[in-house]
Amino acid sequence: MQTGPTDYDLWLDKRLSQGIAADDTWLASQSVFPAITLCEFIGAALLRKQGKAPDDRRAKATGFAYVSQGPDRVRAALDILMRSEDGGHIVTQGELGPLLRHLRGSYLDDDTFAGFRSILRDYFLEIWPLAPGDDLLGQAVTERRLHSLTSASKETGIGPAVLDDFLTEAGAFAPGDKRADARKTFDAKAWQHILDEIPTLVGPIALRRAIGATLAELNGLKADGVLVPRTNVATIKSPWRIADGHALLEELEAYAQPVAPEEPGWETIQRVHKRLDFPVGGIISAIRTGALHLGKRPDVFGYHGLVVEITEVAAFKAKVAPKRKSSTNQGEMTAAAFARSAGIRGKGQFLALIEGGYTPAMLVLNSTTRRREWRMSQDHIAAFEAGYTTPTILSAETGAHLNTIRAVLQNEGVQLFRPNGLDVGPVYLRKAVEPVVALLKTQGEK
Repeated sequence: MQTGPTDYDLWLDKRLSQGIAADDTWLASQSVFPAITLCEFIGAALLRKQGKAPDDRRAKATGFAYVSQGPDRVRAALDILMRSEDGGHIVTQGELGPLLRHLRGSYLDDDTFAGFRSILRDYFLEIWPLAPGDDLLGQAVTERRLHSLTSASKETGIGPAVLDDFLTEAGAFAPGDKRADARKTFDAKAWQHILDEIPTLVGPIALRRAIGATLAELNGLKADGVLVPRTNVATIKSPWRIADGHALLEELEAYAQPVAPEEPGWETIQRVHKRLDFPVGGIISAIRTGALHLGKRPDVFGYHGLVVEITEVAAFKAKVAPKRKSSTNQGEMTAAAFARSAGIRGKGQFLALIEGGYTPAMLVLNSTTRRREWRMSQDHIAAFEAGYTTPTILSAETGAHLNTIRAVLQNEGVQLFRPNGLDVGPVYLRKAVEPVVALLKTQGEK
């Protein structure tokens, strides 16, 4: 047990006998009484946290070791006191209760405590999910900085488990974050769009009604990434944005020409997909590139009223069939890996094609990273190669050198595919390249 003077004792003796000029600690900027008070209360709290008796002398010496070194060390002491075993921050007063009661009570209007109140206030704004209007050491909180799952659930009416699933998938929390709901905090501004969006999402029945699609049609659109749910978490039963469905329907109807109800040979996209074993995404990609025509039955609402001509799709499939690879030989691959194999290496270029709806893919949850990623089946790859090509793909198909291919395409005036001015890399429309393929094959044979 220490019997000699502590650093706190020596500091206090020098400060009282020689004044501020002799104080070589950060406390020279503070009045003596607030400094003594904070040393005592923080020191006592630290000792209680360690399971030790917080006698007055030991408490002041313990607190002085932190407080005398300035705001950063004060915050370090606060973090020791407020950190919970699960890695979160305690959202109650905890061991700091006695200090906070004094700062809110008898010392509330004491200006000599203003510096310490400011340090504590700034710290708690960073760790507590405080709402606008909440009182924090005599001042009203003006804006929310943090939410916890508990506060967000209370504010939105959405269960904390659902919020946790959405926010984890979006990246607000690391996979496996085991903090309790009240301590599982996130940046309120950065993730507000998720909280705003969740109540607007609908289930499959509501989406089908909104766009006029059968269950099989919706499943077909989902399987090929033409329509992508907002989340792939299986426990969430309302993962769809109606706006996404409306946007797809509006886009496709703009391509469509009226087809009389009695006109033979036209079937829905889903039915043709089943009959010809050609992917829904491939049909829609071909419609977008102009390789296939789209019709609209005026007496049928929505997506179910959109039709394609069976013979035209069959001919298109036969045309691209040699380029298709058997899906039994190879499994899925990430869209990024396929893009690299096709010579599309610019950051975000192939992703722009997928997210713009120009080529099919599927958004899945990576079981390792717990992040969503785009993947492509062999049917998705075949659909891309049916509507588009790249110099790398053409080299594999024709045997011509890449430099030769680029030169021929440039000399023949074949333009890069740039939907709405979007840079999607070295991608060309397949139909635009077909006239020069024979020339490329000739070059490859030399």
